Amino acid sequence: MFIEKIERTLLLLLLCCGLLLSGCFKKQNGAEEKEPETPATQVEGRGAGTPAPTAAAATPEKVDVNVYLEISNGMKGFMPTAAAGKEATTFQNNLLQLISEVQDGRYVGEKGFYLAKEDAQSRPVLDSVSYNTMKSTIVSGIKDDVRGTPLPAMLKAALQKSIDQGAVSVIISDFIHGPSDQGQFISLDADIRSSLREAEHRDLAIAILANASEFLGTYHPAVKKPQVRRSLNGEEIPYYTWVIGPQEQVQVVTNRVLRNLPAQQAYFGFEYENIPYTALLKEKQFRPAGVVYCSSRNADPCTSVNLQPEKQEPVEFTIGLDLSQLPLSMQSIDYLKKNLKVTGTGSRASMVSVTAADESIKATPDLARYNHFVRVRVPELTASSGTIAVQLPQVTPTWITSWSTDNDNNPAADPKKTYQLTKIIDGVQALYRDQSDLVFSATIQFNKAD
Repeated sequence: MFIEKIERTLLLLLLCCGLLLSGCFKKQNGAEEKEPETPATQVEGRGAGTPAPTAAAATPEKVDVNVYLEISNGMKGFMPTAAAGKEATTFQNNLLQLISEVQDGRYVGEKGFYLAKEDAQSRPVLDSVSYNTMKSTIVSGIKDDVRGTPLPAMLKAALQKSIDQGAVSVIISDFIHGPSDQGQFISLDADIRSSLREAEHRDLAIAILANASEFLGTYHPAVKKPQVRRSLNGEEIPYYTWVIGPQEQVQVVTNRVLRNLPAQQAYFGFEYENIPYTALLKEKQFRPAGVVYCSSRNADPCTSVNLQPEKQEPVEFTIGLDLSQLPLSMQSIDYLKKNLKVTGTGSRASMVSVTAADESIKATPDLARYNHFVRVRVPELTASSGTIAVQLPQVTPTWITSWSTDNDNNPAADPKKTYQLTKIIDGVQALYRDQSDLVFSATIQFNKAD
């Protein structure tokens, strides 16, 4: 009996030890699973030159959207009644795609559809309608006699409703101003600014997309002489899509909801403090020329270099940039070649070329973080230290002037023109008068090499 008791005791002790050891291992494994946490620097935010975040971290997965379609008499020609054998207009095709993506697409959360018009007292009315009602309006046309809402009033009402609902505004209109008081033509820029004041106060951004469509029906110009109205049979008339909201949310709408954007784009209130960038000095695809090396051997990214141009051998090296968060039009090589600047303090720096990542670069781990590459040339230093900066200035697109007119009475003779478009844009630009002159600046520090 005594021996049996000892055996039972030993067995119990062994079982307890096994449980304790098992618990220890589980705790250790649990600690190992929790150990790889996000570094503090990532929690606190990215500094200049840090690698790009993933797309999911940079932009919200879904945004709430309100779509406002103006349904005045002046818009009827964009939406003629559908019939067998009759082709839809460009406007109808594009708008049906837009509202379908808002209704059923994966990037939109809450959505609202509104028909914008004016009541008997010249006040804006935003009728909340179903998706099917808006679709029917686009396909079948505007049946009622509907006066156009003065442009500033419509913008103000739509923006305020979207702010109240926490949604991005998508406003579709021909943006022909038709005030009851003709004196408002003179104050159009100031009135536009006033109508959008909340965009300035809340740091909202505005994307303006211009397109043109066949117009079939009665055209109502802003300038009423010599004709108060004209009958058009397929002439192209401009229409515009304005997207207003927080910068990151506006980009979800333009890049993922609208997608197939027209060539005519303008962005206001867009700026980027932390564009990821680096000096590429070791990669064979971007071999530097002359004496240039990173100031810190293991720096990644490299944002400080030592260099020494010689009279017969200027320094050339490449700066990699991640521009994936910019509007797509600003990422185009043609746009960057035209607008990108390289400036220097303490050096005479200039841009040699700008290229986009090809498939081989995208497949190279050290380079895949960057999608654009700027080659800079430094023939001479004027100080022992200084900076070399790649900068993208805020630019007013040239298409705005070419699409603007002071007389829109005869669109057949002068197509794709909107009355006082430049004045409308002046009102928008006034909202951002305190904005930086640069969309972004990627600055490399340098010291003269010994």
